[in-house]
Amino acid sequence: MIKKSYFPYIVLLLLAVTALFQVVFYLHPLKFDSIDCFYPWRFHIGECLQNGQLPYWNPYQDLGYPIHADPSSGAWYPMVWLIGYLNGYTVYSLAFEMWFHVFMAGIGFYLLAKHLKFDKKLALFAGMSYMLCGLFVGNAQHLPYLISAAWLPFVILFYFKIATEKSYWNSVKAAFFLFLMVTGGYPAFTIILFYLFVIFFVIYFIKAWKNETKKAVIHFIGRHALFLVYTILLCLGLFISIYQVSPYLSRLGDFNLEQALFSPFSPQSFVSFILPYSTTIHSDYFNSDLSMRNGYFGIFAFLFFIGGLFLKKPLEIKVLFFFGLFSLTAAVGEYLPIRAFLFEYVPMMNVFRFPSVFRLFFIIAALLTALVFLKKQFESNEWKVKPLLYLTGGSIVLFVALVVIARTKGYLDLGSFASAYLFHDNEKLSFWRAVAFHSIFQVLILSAFLVVLWKIKERSTILLALLVLTGIDLVISTQLNAPATIYYEKVKTAEAHSNVSKYPLGFPEQKGISIEEGGHLPNIGQPYWQNQTTFQKQFSAEGFNSFSFTSYEFIESEYPQLFSELKKNPTVLLSDSIVSESSLKHFKKDSLFTPQQLFFSVDDYQQLKSMNLQHQKGDTAFLNDYDAANFNIQANVNNQQLLTLFQKEYTGWKAFVDNKEVSIYKSDLNFMTIVLPAGKHIVEFRYTNPVLRIAWIISLVGCIVALFSIFYKTRRDYR
Repeated sequence: MIKKSYFPYIVLLLLAVTALFQVVFYLHPLKFDSIDCFYPWRFHIGECLQNGQLPYWNPYQDLGYPIHADPSSGAWYPMVWLIGYLNGYTVYSLAFEMWFHVFMAGIGFYLLAKHLKFDKKLALFAGMSYMLCGLFVGNAQHLPYLISAAWLPFVILFYFKIATEKSYWNSVKAAFFLFLMVTGGYPAFTIILFYLFVIFFVIYFIKAWKNETKKAVIHFIGRHALFLVYTILLCLGLFISIYQVSPYLSRLGDFNLEQALFSPFSPQSFVSFILPYSTTIHSDYFNSDLSMRNGYFGIFAFLFFIGGLFLKKPLEIKVLFFFGLFSLTAAVGEYLPIRAFLFEYVPMMNVFRFPSVFRLFFIIAALLTALVFLKKQFESNEWKVKPLLYLTGGSIVLFVALVVIARTKGYLDLGSFASAYLFHDNEKLSFWRAVAFHSIFQVLILSAFLVVLWKIKERSTILLALLVLTGIDLVISTQLNAPATIYYEKVKTAEAHSNVSKYPLGFPEQKGISIEEGGHLPNIGQPYWQNQTTFQKQFSAEGFNSFSFTSYEFIESEYPQLFSELKKNPTVLLSDSIVSESSLKHFKKDSLFTPQQLFFSVDDYQQLKSMNLQHQKGDTAFLNDYDAANFNIQANVNNQQLLTLFQKEYTGWKAFVDNKEVSIYKSDLNFMTIVLPAGKHIVEFRYTNPVLRIAWIISLVGCIVALFSIFYKTRRDYR
């Protein structure tokens, strides 16, 4: 017999499986960035872990970069560790990771609603609506978004417990879930959450100062201090990585307001609150990316949010309500001055793009506001069905009017459209046709609820019917949008897996080709488009990643001729041609660049110029072996000359010739060059970062302690 307390979790699981069955049952692979970015990065991290290495370096993109310092890679995220180490990443494990976080989001919001003293059925209604809201459906390709949104309710839940309960274990739990959110998620959500917590801290502190003893206030501060310190310890590796890489990054330097306003949740996107299918059109109407337009959280939840707008709310929900409304004004980007103000005057608000990320905090506030309305309707002594009837009936009239308006815009032919194009990503779909079709569905679902209200008098039965209709609404809405935003409907998951599995695992020998040729190998097949060299195991100067070094972008944009010439070389270059960086503009003006030229800083140039460097035709150097932290090169040269490894110079790299450390010079503003003596030699470039290894151990131990406390306390409380 299944225990009654398990039923909400079973319902959430079944809803996730039903709404995302193409992903859950591996019928079709995830699309866009999921397959082009996050899969290759996680695949490489898994390769590192399975070969007994920490994921320090990715040599296959942009001629190498420290993947451990890229917050979007998942290099510090425990779930990536587990999947990468135990199984390695495939399109199957990537799909599991996606829908698992959707499911966890539902659980988190269900528990948060219960903590805020809502009935289990009302909490389940909120969990269902949250887990299939517009962010999870629209941003399905952005795994860090989903990860942030999945753990966010848990962090808020345990923060409330930190503030109101005396147990210090809540600080450990909150820190653990915040650690998951920070290491696996998109930084913008954590930054926004920080300011929400600042508001709550001030409110709770003032309350404690007025009403509690001095000892209680000290414990209140102590719980917050433990939360902060434990979070820092868990995230130490990521924080150190970001600190080390920050001087190299373009994103932290020249990020401007125009970038920060890119792809908002525009006012046109507000139609997604009631008709999310309309956001799947391939048009510039929304002035935003396809993934950023969807703010749906269920038609019933939206109606009840309207009903709860002016009702009295508990303190926590009141704060979240106003914070959510403020977030919505920031989400619209350029249409209001709020996002620009935050960018200019609020710390850390100037380091991320996409104003649309703010919409998640509005969705959270709207759902809790909807619960306030439902609680008044279903838990008050006097049962009043009229507000529900008015909201439902008025909405039906609105949707019928929309269908009529859509018909005046042109011939809809919805029957033929439904049979040929429904539940497909259709580039010919028009806005008004989408509005008409989804409006008809909303009329049907709302009419069914109207009949329930009319015929049934028992409140518990009405609430049960509401849960069923909400599930149907969320499943259909997700399925309507899924081909456009979640999966490639024309590709089978087995095909996507097969196209990758034909390549060798580990760190196989590089092909004896130029860097240019390495970046233009034959396409590995559908649905792959970007970052294919990670699977092909070939070093490349190309890469699809917003995590980019300033110096590398500078060469690509300002000196494309130099960039083109250096790509004609193999990964390892022997040369005696040195030029001062002060001559770059002159060489650019007269098109004097050649493949073997190496440009050095003025000081390094003067030092190298004094050496007797001479390269001969018979000299050889080739890459013998490599992995994520080592490059082993065999060289045989007749005279002293320069050896360049076309991988970026970065903190932690050291060079050795026959096990004796030698100096590394930065060539072409980016790459590692050493002076190689005459004779036969073994040259090694080794990446060492002992601070990161210690931080990784601290994070691992901290995770184990946190998990033990969560399971132990949960089991004890249950007993």
